[in-house]
Amino acid sequence: MSRRLLMSLLLAAALTHAIPVQGETAPSAPTAGAYGWFGRAGLVCSVGISHAAAAAKPTAQCGGILSGPFFNLEAGVMGPQARQSSVSGYLSADGWIPFRNPGSKHGFPLVMAGYTRMFETGSAFNYGIAYAYPVDTSHSIQFEARDYWIVADPQQHNVVLRVAWLVGLPD
Repeated sequence: MSRRLLMSLLLAAALTHAIPVQGETAPSAPTAGAYGWFGRAGLVCSVGISHAAAAAKPTAQCGGILSGPFFNLEAGVMGPQARQSSVSGYLSADGWIPFRNPGSKHGFPLVMAGYTRMFETGSAFNYGIAYAYPVDTSHSIQFEARDYWIVADPQQHNVVLRVAWLVGLPD
């Protein structure tokens, strides 16, 4: 008899916590942010250092992003550069791979790499790591550490910390 009573109490307690009381809301599904959408668009800004053998300068970057599943297209400006240019416009095409489900309500880490054409300083290989965090059902904020390795002579590295604000695009 005591087993049945104990099991009934445990079942009642479980059901009480599983069924929302009037006025309360049921737990919501995980928020995927901008990564829950097929496409994303956003703005990115960064600060960092531009370093070449002859000089090192603080640098900044701002641009716009258009993103889809596993790729980004980006255009913007970066400068000053350590060599050859005070400010350079750029175009980037990058791929990204998440380390965890992009639908996670806690965000997810990702790696990225791609090609950047800086109009004043030359071609660059860019690579980095990021953490994307959902703000709500259609917005995400992304924190990145990136290196733009400019392979022109002389070689140069633009190492930046970036913040991107992304919004999901309707299908």
